[in-house]
Amino acid sequence: MRRSPLSLVVAALLGLVLSGCFGASRPIEYYTLTPLPRMAGTADGGTATIVAVMPVAIPASIDRPQIVTRTAENQLALSEYNRWAGSLKEDIGRTLVQNLNDLLKGRPVSVLPEALAADPRYLISVTVNRLDGRLGEAVWLNAAWTLRDQPAKRTLTIRSFVKEEKAAGPGYADLVAATSRVIEALSREIAADFERQVK
Repeated sequence: MRRSPLSLVVAALLGLVLSGCFGASRPIEYYTLTPLPRMAGTADGGTATIVAVMPVAIPASIDRPQIVTRTAENQLALSEYNRWAGSLKEDIGRTLVQNLNDLLKGRPVSVLPEALAADPRYLISVTVNRLDGRLGEAVWLNAAWTLRDQPAKRTLTIRSFVKEEKAAGPGYADLVAATSRVIEALSREIAADFERQVK
């Protein structure tokens, strides 16, 4: 059965429209947490006492490539176009290690991830109970940590930490920057606690 010229033109135009809709995809933006800037005088390695940061525990609801935001008190949204550049769990651990090394630079200690720490003297374990935010508003962190003296087989401290950090703007970059700041605040609390407990 022959088609009319008009129907062929309509079909061609429809094909162009559909190819335009499905052919041009929106680019994905990738983000990572930012640690404190390294300061002059920060010691690396040597014969310092080894402090190991154990793998950070985070909720399954945020342990995914997509950045998760809170849209209501009991509702979360996943962004397909705004994602973590790697594992959020590992990114938090990496940021904590770098921050603690900087914050404790005046002490003869070397803070390492647990996988690289050979026979550590102290263990730091961190559990994140909540880490999410609302675009254009704030990021909320609820976490707990323990500090353990390995040779003495003794837990020195168990602490909790709650922090709200305002986002500086409406976008995902602002949300990630606020997330970096709450991890910095947590790092400062852990460092201060270490200073109190380890004389």
